[in-house]
Amino acid sequence: MLILVSSYMLYHNSQIYIIDVSQSVEHDHPHALDFLRKDCTNITEFFKRKEVATMTIKELFDFITDPTITEINIDEYLDKVSERAAARTLEVTSEEYIAQEQIDEAVFKNAFIPKRLAEGAKGPA
Repeated sequence: MLILVSSYMLYHNSQIYIIDVSQSVEHDHPHALDFLRKDCTNITEFFKRKEVATMTIKELFDFITDPTITEINIDEYLDKVSERAAARTLEVTSEEYIAQEQIDEAVFKNAFIPKRLAEGAKGPA
């Protein structure tokens, strides 16, 4: 058994377990997607520091929130995103590439995420 990150994740028998959800919120909480984005940031940055090929923060966020990903197509989806992550790791020799990735992630971290359909058209109230 291996504790992975400070957010209380365990890895055991090829499975990841979340063992502390005391600070979790329901999906309809006003800040749920903001909290999720922050969790995606923390997890991604943790594994990048360990030099593991990772999804981008947005890719991880989209993976978690995409209702079209099912038990039927999850392996295919993860294979594709793993290939992209591995290719990105090989490409990270260019300062220009690193700078663009940092800009893309900063934009996503600060982007408004609508919680309701009406918010998409008008932006935050």
